[in-house]
Amino acid sequence: MEQLRRISEAEQRFLLDGISQGIRNDGRGCFDYRRISFQMGIVPSATGSCRLRAGETELLVGVKCDVSKPTHQRPDAGQLQMSVEVATSVGVAFADGWRADDWGRQLSVLLESLCANDDIIDRKALCIVPGNLAWEVYVDVLVLSVGGNILDSASFAVCAALGDTLLPHVEVIEAMEEGEHIQLKVDDRPETGMMFPLRKMPLCVTVAQIQDQFFLDVTLEEEICAEAMLAVVVDGKTGDIIGLHKIGRGLLDVCALPCMLERCKATAAALVTQLERELALKPSAG
Repeated sequence: MEQLRRISEAEQRFLLDGISQGIRNDGRGCFDYRRISFQMGIVPSATGSCRLRAGETELLVGVKCDVSKPTHQRPDAGQLQMSVEVATSVGVAFADGWRADDWGRQLSVLLESLCANDDIIDRKALCIVPGNLAWEVYVDVLVLSVGGNILDSASFAVCAALGDTLLPHVEVIEAMEEGEHIQLKVDDRPETGMMFPLRKMPLCVTVAQIQDQFFLDVTLEEEICAEAMLAVVVDGKTGDIIGLHKIGRGLLDVCALPCMLERCKATAAALVTQLERELALKPSAG
């Protein structure tokens, strides 16, 4: 299996020299995002799906829903599980030495904690019959290629896929006699479905600090050169900041943080506009 690209000392010096002159390798400004493109409904067997391309980064997200028994700990709530896998064509070794499967597990945990906690997803709305039946939702993220800024791209693709998800209407038929089981009547027509219960739209906008300058949507090479990175989670519905997560061991210039947070909020607003446009343009079923 091929490895993800590492940059040589000469390449790193070239990149840093350009940054010191205000020039990124691909010609973008400090806060410019690469072009993001979507394909909605790309997986016919999934309840919702999205294929996202951002620069050299490409992801495929599929959402599947099953009816299962809720847990004893939360009998009145459904469940959501998020999984990130790295395609075999991507590579096994990363800049920090993690193997691809370890990296996928780390990203799964990070995505779920930042973008799928109870403040963001209404798990109680996923319950059908308390203590008996609830939706169990699986969000599978497949990393097809990596060109940097993977967390932002993954959060955006997950929001798009969940925005494309309609839970089928379920009618509960109560047992008529003792000993009979509850039966379900499922109506999978799109017009009768329920939108996935997203309380907030969590978009990650990661800020990277390189040579006392700040950048958005960094490439893989820029990530390797970054002294510190901060993932800022913005609610696309309200524009509020709902989460922060520091990446790496370097120190950020905290004096510049208020300005950068405002920049992240403005960037998220622009991303939401594109996402809403893509969802509106998606052909309706039937």
